[in-house]
Amino acid sequence: MSENRSQKTLKLSVASVAVLSVMAAASVPAAQAGGFALREQSAIGQGSSFAGVAAGGALSSAFWNPATLTQIDGVNTESVLTAVIPKTDVSLLSGPYGTADPGDVGLDALIPASYSAMQLMNDLYVGLSVNAPYGMATKAKNPSGSAYHAATSEIFTTDAKANIAYRISDAFSVGVGVGVTYAKVRMTAAQVGVYDHELKGDAWAPTFSLGATFKPFEGTTIGVGYRSETNLKLSGTQYLTSVGSARTPITADLNLPSSITVGLRQDISKRFALLAGFEWSDWSTLKDPIVINGSLAGTTLHFGYEDGWFASLGGEYAYDDNLMLRAGVGYEKSPIPTEHRNLRLPDADRVWASLGASYNVSEKLSVDVGYSHLFIKDDVQVSGSNGLGSYTGRADSSADIISASLRYQWHPAPLFAGDEPFERKY
Repeated sequence: MSENRSQKTLKLSVASVAVLSVMAAASVPAAQAGGFALREQSAIGQGSSFAGVAAGGALSSAFWNPATLTQIDGVNTESVLTAVIPKTDVSLLSGPYGTADPGDVGLDALIPASYSAMQLMNDLYVGLSVNAPYGMATKAKNPSGSAYHAATSEIFTTDAKANIAYRISDAFSVGVGVGVTYAKVRMTAAQVGVYDHELKGDAWAPTFSLGATFKPFEGTTIGVGYRSETNLKLSGTQYLTSVGSARTPITADLNLPSSITVGLRQDISKRFALLAGFEWSDWSTLKDPIVINGSLAGTTLHFGYEDGWFASLGGEYAYDDNLMLRAGVGYEKSPIPTEHRNLRLPDADRVWASLGASYNVSEKLSVDVGYSHLFIKDDVQVSGSNGLGSYTGRADSSADIISASLRYQWHPAPLFAGDEPFERKY
């Protein structure tokens, strides 16, 4: 491959990530994993309820395990767009300012993700990913009495990460990712005699990921990935209309959880593969209250989260050389205990049911689609209190998720190790 061709390939790959990063900055995500994490990072994973994603199968597996880059030879990109359509009907049973129902507080969202990877040498791979790993957007349709506790809640993040992976042997690969996360938080509520009360802030923080894949037997791949805790030092303002237009500076510490994901991919036959996965998230990092320093009202955010987990089982079937079909189910334990489930995020345990497919349009271009329906525990309790009083209510939720991606191979071989795809001779 000529030097000029290599440079063009690099520019095209980087440009793909840049476009998707702009899309990520414009998105307003809605949490559909436990807590306010966003699992919707892969259309291929979506189709199997993310079973086995840490063991590889797509470039997007690098979100969970950077070592999986060694499975995709050459220069490749993957662009993902996911539509989340939640339904969260909340009804108030009691409250200091009436029990008019807030209605459906969930907001639809588009969640993009982008991946680019290059095989530099036979065993060395580098990549870049842009994701929105956490997010939440809820807004009461009919604020009424609930507005005094929660009107609008928004948590937005975007994460850019450089990944590097090395294939130590035919059986073992390792990877690491280093990046930065940007987070923005906005929460509003009404106050007695006050038109609006708004808290907002943002922060940047470093983050990293680690991973490994192991092939103990022919047709068996095990992957383990770790995503680090993200320690954010939020700074922003509080706004109370009753004291004029002045905004008071505030600060707060927000620690987003680390997670460990284990994936298994087991070939049963030439056409069928069994997939399994398990993910644990350290949501107890948000167990203690978060104090908003400098707040005029002495605001404290009571999360009270516990650790959460997600288990899934799925399969892939190669219908022919171009069409891959997949399906999967999963169960997720919410990190939010009943006593801390509130109007801002009425999260609950859920069951995932998913279908998906991939089609090779050409030797270079593939299209993926995935669909999931989330059966979220019905009629769960929501409650909370502040200086204005306490409220109780019930929430009924469900969600539909549709994901699509385009994968393109710009070049099939290592950039600096000849023009032919690498094939081991030992």
